[in-house]
Amino acid sequence: MTIVVALKVGDGLVLGADSASALFTADQYHNSYFNTEKLIHVRNLPVGALTFGLGSLKNRSVSSLANELRARLSGPDPAWHVDPRNFNVENVANAFKRYFYDELYEPLHGGNDNSTVMGFLIGGYSSDKDSAEIWRLTLTGHGAELAQVVQPEAIWDCVWEGAREPIQRVLFGYSSQIEQKLIAAGVTLDDARALLTSMEPLINGAMPIQDAVDLVHYFIDVTCGYVRFQPGYSIVAKPVDLAAITKHNGFKWVARKHYYPSELNT
Repeated sequence: MTIVVALKVGDGLVLGADSASALFTADQYHNSYFNTEKLIHVRNLPVGALTFGLGSLKNRSVSSLANELRARLSGPDPAWHVDPRNFNVENVANAFKRYFYDELYEPLHGGNDNSTVMGFLIGGYSSDKDSAEIWRLTLTGHGAELAQVVQPEAIWDCVWEGAREPIQRVLFGYSSQIEQKLIAAGVTLDDARALLTSMEPLINGAMPIQDAVDLVHYFIDVTCGYVRFQPGYSIVAKPVDLAAITKHNGFKWVARKHYYPSELNT
């Protein structure tokens, strides 16, 4: 279980993640950790990524492996190098696919029906665009699927993975179970969807970037509280990592945990 959120508004893109992860050995729950890094800055580009699902490969965390990819994207090899002055987010998303799936995930989990899903939300600004976009990369034993889930033309949108129900309720005002309940009560599928989509969402594309940051933090806070009271392991937890990406200021950390005191590393 996890919660990662990508919220696009007119002024930029906000990425947020909790810090919990669970370790299973031989399909048995072993332990929970609360300092996992799920928010990744991609080189010196106005692009960031969130990871969900499987949290490690070859005994290394996704955040550690992402440092290797970052070095390739800024290195001299033309097969990997990304020019900050002329690139698009799809290029970066494809680099994630080549590295994490082709090199790491597929040799370990390819063809395995029971393999754990690994996923990424990759978002930011292409060099020729004035508005952000978001791509979702999903890795399974059957292959890798890459799709654009938020286009630059979108006024606003919110994409999240992990514990989906709490944000669904807060953002749209109803549970994801309501559609099935209405259909079971005799309402047609079209009528049920028309009724539910008539609810006014919580987001407006004109909100300032700071308010978007606050909203993403709130979404994660609510999810942490909701999951706490669910049966089972509480494996969505603070601290919260946050970053904002804007056209002219690029990627900026808003909240970030450190395993070392900042005064020792000025």
